[in-house]
Amino acid sequence: MVRMYSAMQSATTSPYADIIVQAAEWHTQLQADDVSDLDRDGFAQWMAADARHATAYMQMQKLWAQFDEVQEAPAKHALQAVLKPARRKRVKAATTAFCLLGVMLLVAMGAHTLPVRVLLADYHTGIGEQRTLELADHSRVTLDTHTAVNIHFNAGQRHIELLQGNILLQVAKDKQRPFIVETAEGTARALGTEFTVRRQRKVTQVMVIESRVEACSVQPRTCVTLSPSESTHLQPGMTPRTTLVDPQAEAAWTHFKLVADHMPLPQLLNELQRYYAGHLSFNESALEGIYVSGVFALDNTTQTLGMLARTTPVTITPYTPWLTVVQPEK
Repeated sequence: MVRMYSAMQSATTSPYADIIVQAAEWHTQLQADDVSDLDRDGFAQWMAADARHATAYMQMQKLWAQFDEVQEAPAKHALQAVLKPARRKRVKAATTAFCLLGVMLLVAMGAHTLPVRVLLADYHTGIGEQRTLELADHSRVTLDTHTAVNIHFNAGQRHIELLQGNILLQVAKDKQRPFIVETAEGTARALGTEFTVRRQRKVTQVMVIESRVEACSVQPRTCVTLSPSESTHLQPGMTPRTTLVDPQAEAAWTHFKLVADHMPLPQLLNELQRYYAGHLSFNESALEGIYVSGVFALDNTTQTLGMLARTTPVTITPYTPWLTVVQPEK
């Protein structure tokens, strides 16, 4: 039995196919190099015209974000090829929708059906949501925003599969059954009680708060034993190395806080995007060289963006509640 405590509840609806097509076209247009202020104004008007437009656009953003997990670039190019002709010349919504759904299917196959696995995971959280699970052995797992896990308990072991996102584990002692967290990049075997595992963009980070954890990469097959305040990254082709971290800062997300110490601004914005219901549009190279320090609220992204606007040399423009553009000051 798993008991569940949620910091926020989220719900989605399914807009009509023609609205999905429009959302896809707008997303492609806003990502283009030649996007203009006129385009952005048109997008703002489209978003304000119907509440379903915002839902469709958010779903399109989630789909696009999942392409980071896709190894085959042609799948992404294929989607662009479907959308760009539609932007130049309007085609029937149903025809474009069928093409789009076909490309989605190819992407899912190329990503080993990851989007489907995330959707069908035992437990997952939405944008801005955190959830704590109490497992059958009284261990506790806290899921960060946009996180998905599968849980497998049996007489021989306790096993959690982290598909994406960030989790905090507080493990109950059971010498007869090891507690293992598995990702595509490796495993983390609890030798003690409290640690975190994060999986983003094909990299797994393991960080120990209390006792010890054995972290093993898949390729190459190498293991390191981590003690409190130690962390390692597991990724293909890289040998795990141990680094010292501040566990309170690393686990501050459990209190909806982000602790930054001379952090590159694009890195902070990418993390904030995970909690932001709309789209943060920015050019990473244009913001290169801007660093931030401080404690930022992840459960109040409007407040955090306002703080960044006041303390960094950037201009932050909210075009709608669903689109905010961050640019360096001119």
